Amino acid sequence: MAQASLGSLRLYGVAAVESGQAISLAEGTTLVHYRALAAVVEPSPYSVSTLEDNDVSKYVAVLEQAHAHSAILPAPPGTVFRSESTLTRWLELHYFTLTEALSVVEGHAAARVSVTMKGRQREDAKKSLAGLAAESLRLLRGHAAATVTLPNTDGDEEADVVARASFLIDTQRWQAFKDAVSKEAERQDALDFAVTGPWPPYDFVRMQFGG
Repeated sequence: MAQASLGSLRLYGVAAVESGQAISLAEGTTLVHYRALAAVVEPSPYSVSTLEDNDVSKYVAVLEQAHAHSAILPAPPGTVFRSESTLTRWLELHYFTLTEALSVVEGHAAARVSVTMKGRQREDAKKSLAGLAAESLRLLRGHAAATVTLPNTDGDEEADVVARASFLIDTQRWQAFKDAVSKEAERQDALDFAVTGPWPPYDFVRMQFGG
């Protein structure tokens, strides 16, 4: 049975907000303030539990709503603090690291790019195509503030995915980035390129909760 705690809070992310802002950034959540930061939270049992599909869907929905209004650093899904005072202490301890990270992602969104082979290819051709995909992703880095190579996921081999990466893009240059991806797709006629986003910067944030 999950251990309930009346004061425990699920953390969705940390945002940059005006001091004293009372209106939350996402439906069903509230804000816990510390100086120029605010944690986006909701009440939650203090327990370790497996995230269900609806929990993950809500996590994504909350962060997308918040990201539409403010720069935000996503917390790992399912993060719960025992109390508001514990959360506030954590915000205080990591204040400068969090504000520096927010300054990097402010005005930016993540674009995830997947590269797949066109049609069925011989095994000896796949390595060559993976090299071409990696070359294209390197060229796209010039349009991004930061880049992360994404690991393979279940089903990639069956879907003929040869490479994935996430790019942190200035929102004012989003269309320019998509145009650059389209040019790579034209240049690499054996490969298909798909772009999704704009996303909150999931792939560019690694929060730590020790200490």
